[in-house]
Amino acid sequence: NLEHVRFGRMEKRFDEAAFGRLVSAMEDATGKRFSEGERRKLAMGAGEEDLVKSGLEETMVTAWHAISQTRARLSDAVDTRTAAFVLSIDKIAVSYKDLGIFP
Repeated sequence: NLEHVRFGRMEKRFDEAAFGRLVSAMEDATGKRFSEGERRKLAMGAGEEDLVKSGLEETMVTAWHAISQTRARLSDAVDTRTAAFVLSIDKIAVSYKDLGIFP
């Protein structure tokens, strides 16, 4: 990526081209044509905001699963906030151990 193009922009163009081919295949299969506006809507790739929201959603879902597993490991008597704290401290402990700081 020598041009420093944001990955979302590259992916958007790839998606738009792929969706455009699908729209063309649908038109060929049905014998009906979409208007230019419909074609543009159907072939639109993900925008920058869509990609950011998708990435944030993935981060939140992954974090929620990790917290839920920690809560189940500790017993369901522990609340979600405490499970999140325990998970955070566990991550810090692993980092310290990997760096040779503790013990």
